[in-house]
Amino acid sequence: MEDSSQSRVMLWTLPSSFASSFVNWIGHQSPQGAPKVQIVINPYATAHDVGPERVRLPDDVNKETVDKWNQLHEDPNGNDGLYRKPIKDTDCSFKFAKDLLEQEFSDKKVVFCSDLSYGISGRFDMLPAGYLHSFLIRNPYKTLLSWRNLMQKCLGMDKDSFSVLVGDALYPVLDGYKKCWELIEHLQSQGNKVVVVDSDDIQQDPGAILTKYCILVGITFPESRLHWDVGNESMRDWISGRSLLSQDGDNDDTFVESTSLPPFQPAPKRHDVPFDILAYIDASMPYYLKMHAMRIH
Repeated sequence: MEDSSQSRVMLWTLPSSFASSFVNWIGHQSPQGAPKVQIVINPYATAHDVGPERVRLPDDVNKETVDKWNQLHEDPNGNDGLYRKPIKDTDCSFKFAKDLLEQEFSDKKVVFCSDLSYGISGRFDMLPAGYLHSFLIRNPYKTLLSWRNLMQKCLGMDKDSFSVLVGDALYPVLDGYKKCWELIEHLQSQGNKVVVVDSDDIQQDPGAILTKYCILVGITFPESRLHWDVGNESMRDWISGRSLLSQDGDNDDTFVESTSLPPFQPAPKRHDVPFDILAYIDASMPYYLKMHAMRIH
């Protein structure tokens, strides 16, 4: 049972949508003057991708892409997760994710979980109790281009070869905006408050937007810090699924080495975006615009 003085917040998002930077900022704050933030990363996405109830890819997805994708989720050092408290694949059912988030965490003032919206799609019965739900969105031109470039690099394919498989490789984000919107609609139908924040707004005015966000989700920081030290000791309690583990088994550089939020960059122009993702961007845009209209600003 959660402490009534404790704030519990879900941040739902998509891959390549600024979540790593956002979580890093939250995790390095100190409510009530002490490092009392419990960070949990992607328990539902882990259940969806690599847990015992994992959702299988469609049969028509290219086998080479699937094999390479699976290799990216394997850690040669035998570790099962990032940071000091990993989530093991064999444990991470959807119920495990829900039970994990509903733990007391009695020594924490804030429990903050960032997860990918596709991970809970079709399993709304497994949403955790006691949480306020927020959504981090990003312009589809940025998200899909970023994820495309990352997957092309990770899969080790040239531009032309990757273009043939782009729909398979991008499967986590292809309908991610739709899944975010469906989750928002479900939460609102149940009378839940929903808070939406856009990464562009954060990067352009971090002090104002993050202050508004914290007020709306009920998080109190004595002093909001936009800069922090490398390797903050508060990371020792972070909990994460193995799907975020890098190939060499080390912590992700975004978390370990960054000391501030990245600067704003404008979205690419349409003529600068590879043609093979334009249809996916166009399909995502209506859902993005609906959420964008709800955002903090």
